[in-house]
Amino acid sequence: MGNQIKVFYFTNNGGVRPNNEDSLLITKTLVSDTSMEEPGSYQSDQGEEIFCVADGIGGAEKGEVASNLVLSTLMELQDTIRDEPSLTTALFQGKNALDHYANEHQEAFNLGCTVAGVCIREDSLLAFNIGDCRVYRINGNFFEQVTRDHSVVQALFDEGLITEEEMRHHPRKNVVTSSVSGDGNPDSMKVYTTGIHIRSTDIFLICSDGIWGCFSHDELELIYQRFQGYEYCEKILHAALARKASDNISAILIQISSIE
Repeated sequence: MGNQIKVFYFTNNGGVRPNNEDSLLITKTLVSDTSMEEPGSYQSDQGEEIFCVADGIGGAEKGEVASNLVLSTLMELQDTIRDEPSLTTALFQGKNALDHYANEHQEAFNLGCTVAGVCIREDSLLAFNIGDCRVYRINGNFFEQVTRDHSVVQALFDEGLITEEEMRHHPRKNVVTSSVSGDGNPDSMKVYTTGIHIRSTDIFLICSDGIWGCFSHDELELIYQRFQGYEYCEKILHAALARKASDNISAILIQISSIE
């Protein structure tokens, strides 16, 4: 008994930004410094996979370098990731890579990114995030957010001061309270992780804040009611570009099915 995994993904600079600071990790493949016009695909029955989105922090120096370095580190260490402690260790190694880069390139001090992803290990999955990239689990047509944003608007939402819809348009929506940054401070990074038992037909969506900022929760679900798999990624990519998305846009859709 194992899992067959089908993955569809894209990353694009969006409708306004001149360059793309987002990067993707599709197990052994790093997708970085590119703007995809159509989604890509990947398929595996290996049982041990890692998929991540990293969003270079806008306005900071070398966001594209940060997202690339962090995901390169995770790609190199993915075989060591067995559980929550080893995942956290690998993520802190990504931070160490940024600290080292910042030490050697003083103009890039505080370069950073936010990250979200999943590590699949046979019948279990670890979802994680740092910052405001997200992982959703799709139940039927319902999107359940399984990660937790490290952001000012998340704190305001938790206190009941703003609605979920207001999070998307709040003037401080881009202010994160945790990131992977080359700031020399080991305490500046907080990691959220949650373990999930994989069901036979599970589907997960990983995305940057450029996606959930462009589409409401209801819109993500409504589009999924009509389009699945490759077509879903294709529709949200083209719709985000048509809406002149103000941020880089990246997403990974993961379909898991049990095989005998």
